[in-house]
Amino acid sequence: MSASVPLRVVDGDDGSSDREIPTEVLRFAGLSPEQRELLLHVHDLLGGIVYGTVVLVLQDGKVIQVETSEKIRLK
Repeated sequence: MSASVPLRVVDGDDGSSDREIPTEVLRFAGLSPEQRELLLHVHDLLGGIVYGTVVLVLQDGKVIQVETSEKIRLK
């Protein structure tokens, strides 16, 4: 697949409402199922924490652990 030819999705049968597929979507689709699952898990964690951290622990270039800590701000 050439990087200079963008892929397009067609919504209707007549092709009247086609649009280019974003590069980010193509990159995500090229990941392994395990990598996509990890990214979705991290995305869910980030959406649930207002103040805190998400730490990915790697060994031999692979994520082996995900740590989270949440801080609760008292007013």
